[in-house]
Amino acid sequence: MDVWIGVLGFVLFLGFSIACYVCIRAIRRNSEITIKSRSHHKFGNLEVIYANLGLIVLVVLVCFHMYTFVPGLAAFVLFVVLSTQVKSGLTEDGALIGTTFLQWEDMISYKFVNDENDSNIIILKIRADQRQYVLICNREDRFQIAKLLDENGVRKTLTMTEQNV
Repeated sequence: MDVWIGVLGFVLFLGFSIACYVCIRAIRRNSEITIKSRSHHKFGNLEVIYANLGLIVLVVLVCFHMYTFVPGLAAFVLFVVLSTQVKSGLTEDGALIGTTFLQWEDMISYKFVNDENDSNIIILKIRADQRQYVLICNREDRFQIAKLLDENGVRKTLTMTEQNV
């Protein structure tokens, strides 16, 4: 039974360490962002609760000299903190959406959703890899976004009204 608990502790540590590595790579790409998205992640109530619960459990395990899950819990707390530092936006090489980086050749099409709306934000939807990714950007960046996407060969998805014209 002790062997399986050790294996579980190692698997948890390995999983959260890989997640931390992915977050660190995404954070390094943050400096390359030329058009920032408003949808970057901030500390929310759940992240604070998860990090604090992880730290409490970590302290309890150390107090009772149960070190099997300590590395996994430390990696979990680090992952929660790092995941809040990831930002989204467009770079010269592609789009960074959370921890996902899309290169230009992977993108199929894009469209602006609330183009006629008077709000100060615009929603950009990018289709790639059989999925749809969403960026919320400032309205004044609309033409710069369209120019960047058009220059890199990403086609614009026409809406029903544009197709009928």
